[in-house]
Amino acid sequence: MKDLYKILGVSPDADDATLKKTYRKLAKELHPDATGGDKKKTERFKEINEAYAILGDTEKRAEYDRLRKAPVGADGMPQGFDAEAFARAFGGGRPGGRGGVQFESNGNFDLNDIFSSLFGGEGRAAGFGPEAARRPRPSRGQDLSGELELSFAEAALGTKRSLRLADGQVEVSVPGGVEEGGRLRVPGKGGPPPGRGGTPGDLYLDIQIKPDPYLSRNGDDVEIDVPITVPEAFLGGRVSVPTVEGPVTVTIPPGTSSGAKLRLRGKGAKRRDGSRGDQICRLNVVVPKGAAEDPDVRRIIEDLAKRLGDGSPRSF
Repeated sequence: MKDLYKILGVSPDADDATLKKTYRKLAKELHPDATGGDKKKTERFKEINEAYAILGDTEKRAEYDRLRKAPVGADGMPQGFDAEAFARAFGGGRPGGRGGVQFESNGNFDLNDIFSSLFGGEGRAAGFGPEAARRPRPSRGQDLSGELELSFAEAALGTKRSLRLADGQVEVSVPGGVEEGGRLRVPGKGGPPPGRGGTPGDLYLDIQIKPDPYLSRNGDDVEIDVPITVPEAFLGGRVSVPTVEGPVTVTIPPGTSSGAKLRLRGKGAKRRDGSRGDQICRLNVVVPKGAAEDPDVRRIIEDLAKRLGDGSPRSF
């Protein structure tokens, strides 16, 4: 049986974070773009993707661990092997399932193909002997995993990317509104089918979003802290504010207090129905550095303080 932990170079008791970190490091080092299409490294790239497709999935990893530790019987199968549990763990029977086995409408699936991939040709599924093997059954290639890094604006508005894979280029459409840690499925761009007449697996891309220096996300809304001066807070003004589509001019109403919020409707992230969230601008009154040491400024502020209050302690 293939040692998927050894393929990734991690301990069998490694936690999910360690698995993901190790996989990401290897994927970047062995990606065809980084290796110039080196055949050996491309095969290694496919191998780590296949390993992570199982170990990176909680249900698949649990079933793999159970089979890995189980004693092997005279028939070459792990003792206590449960075909249905194996099929569920490795993706069959669920619409849009992400595993390495594809169910037909009548519930048939080819466990021999999966065992050939997972066990390196050593295993044979119970009940699937030579006679059953002669019957044509569709087989499915292994699902692969990768990463897709997006800018903040690309994640909010959507974009198209051309990715270089081991077998060529693929155009990927990223819907607007994707979030950090989300997963994008690219059908048919995974591993090749193990036999004739089969279908390739799918490619799953884990979304990573580069932080923006000013903007942040809160669901479909985009948020930003906007510094304003004391005169702008008192008298009002116009301030240029960044958005995912570029800067826009915002009008500050006179008498604005620090912490007030302005809503820019339709300037947030895209939703599935095509509408968009809003951008929330939090206004913060900022005193320029060194202003308190300027005698002219201090005199003006002292005069203003006298006009606004009597100097006694202020209560809330």
